[in-house]
Amino acid sequence: MTTDIVIAGFGSSAIARKSERSILGFAQDAILAALKDAGLSRDEVDGYIGAPFATNAGSPHAEGGDEVCAKTIAPVMGFTRLSYATDLYRRYPADMVMSAAHALIAGECRYVVGMRALYNIQGLNYATAEVPTAYGSDQFIKPFAYNIAGARFAARAQRYMAQNNVTRDDLYEVVALARRHAALNPQAIWKDKSVSREAYLGAQMIATPHGLFDCDMPVCGAGAFVMCRAEDLPTGATPAYVSGWAGFQRPERVFEMAGLTPADVTQAQLYDGFSTMIYEWLEAFGLCPKGEAARFIRDGQGNLDGTLPLNTFGGSLGEGRLHGIGHLREAYLQTAHKAGARQVAKSGPCLVQIGPYDDSAFVMLTPEPRRRVSPTT
Repeated sequence: MTTDIVIAGFGSSAIARKSERSILGFAQDAILAALKDAGLSRDEVDGYIGAPFATNAGSPHAEGGDEVCAKTIAPVMGFTRLSYATDLYRRYPADMVMSAAHALIAGECRYVVGMRALYNIQGLNYATAEVPTAYGSDQFIKPFAYNIAGARFAARAQRYMAQNNVTRDDLYEVVALARRHAALNPQAIWKDKSVSREAYLGAQMIATPHGLFDCDMPVCGAGAFVMCRAEDLPTGATPAYVSGWAGFQRPERVFEMAGLTPADVTQAQLYDGFSTMIYEWLEAFGLCPKGEAARFIRDGQGNLDGTLPLNTFGGSLGEGRLHGIGHLREAYLQTAHKAGARQVAKSGPCLVQIGPYDDSAFVMLTPEPRRRVSPTT
């Protein structure tokens, strides 16, 4: 990458557990807020990227219902000059950043809007696929509830906890951390709603070891961002430099591309669809010693004033399930020094990880352009 790429603005809709508004209303709010933050008009937008797939097991995958694609967004937003428009299937906001960067580097467009929206349709069972027949690869997993209510993540977590003497009392500290940080996030669904240890331990079990509060809350909401080349940064916009990215098979490339090491990271926004998920990448990247993730959080190292502030907006467990767009938004706000009351004191590289252990995507945002790294042979 020889061109500096930036996120120039970010916007969000309100977040609600249920809503009479359509998914398009939430999407439009987020995009308009992002354009305002970047100081752009809709006529200047010539690129769009989305990830419309609704990931919940009970989704009907209805366009304009719980999913919304580029073809639908363009006329709603009045985008008439798109030279680049695409949707990613079953992918994450970090992948959206990567793909938008490729389009910008290639000169396909000048200003790209990225948008991710989720919608919790009333009257449907969010976590259960109530269908009589399974097709394709689903026939090998759905009859065994492998992908229902996070069962596959729970099995992996149970093994980790047994190997490392981690208890549900330790998991409470993850949830408590999320609620503390969500208290400083005006958009969070759990803002000002703490949960006691007793309430946490006494809550309904979903898939052992995950109880009710270990699972993120399905919501209606959207987030959107604007990306461009650094040389095209709009006047008055505050950039966060996209210094590195990586896909799920080579996560280490996020550091290689940015010319950084895990020791350089000053904060991290790690995907927490279930409370145990952040253990995985804390240890895999050496952000804490192997087997010590639970202790790391219990000792306060992930707090705003800790050695590595984690999910400073409350994460999915505190804000609501927006499939990682909240993690990316928070990384931008922190890097651009626009996080308000939850702004961390030490500015520097912010690692964004979105997705489960076997299907993650990664982005590194920095306040300054990336370090140039000489090619290796």
